[in-house]
Amino acid sequence: MSIIRRSLPTVAGVVAVLGLFVTSASATSVDSWTVSNPRPDGAFSGVLKDGTRAMVEDVSTGQQLVCYGPETRVKGSMPSGVYPDGTDLGAVTDFAWGDPVSGSCHGPLGTTFSAELISTGMKFNAESYTEGIVAGRLTGVVLAFAADTWTGHCTMRISGSLDHVTYRNSTSELSITGGAGLTMSEVSTDGSCMGLLNEGDRVEYSATFVLDEPLTVSSP
Repeated sequence: MSIIRRSLPTVAGVVAVLGLFVTSASATSVDSWTVSNPRPDGAFSGVLKDGTRAMVEDVSTGQQLVCYGPETRVKGSMPSGVYPDGTDLGAVTDFAWGDPVSGSCHGPLGTTFSAELISTGMKFNAESYTEGIVAGRLTGVVLAFAADTWTGHCTMRISGSLDHVTYRNSTSELSITGGAGLTMSEVSTDGSCMGLLNEGDRVEYSATFVLDEPLTVSSP
């Protein structure tokens, strides 16, 4: 990501379970899904769970971009209905990371940063279901980051897909725990990122969002 500047791109975070992810041994693969959404337009929104943080980590260097507070949110769409499979069961349309004014997002060496969601096709693909927990993958993630450092303006993108995405009916939590599958690219080449964030580095994302209006997702 980028050495962090003022606000973090909207990542699609989209979503981290508090240490809860379904293993292949306990999860059940399903062929059909039922969604019940209280909103007739099929939209949903959620806020970062109180007392937690949203984090992007460069796995290669160990550097982290972290955001706190209620300004970190997720929005998307998952209309009510019966679906023949879990492909494109839902979509994430926005991930807002922190507030650039309050400086609630921090990165390497104490910098603040900003982030922007670039993706227009971020989809949630459900893969398994067990005891009220849906597990799957978020695809089509593209985020842009920027940070002002003492050596210049550091910019970068992260893109790819995120695994370890879950939704828990009982708590209305949409989560990503150590979601892998993202790669860093278009990193500034003028030295402004100081070698802390680098082209081709692997990236992980974690966050837990509590939905404003609970959804229910189930399978036979």
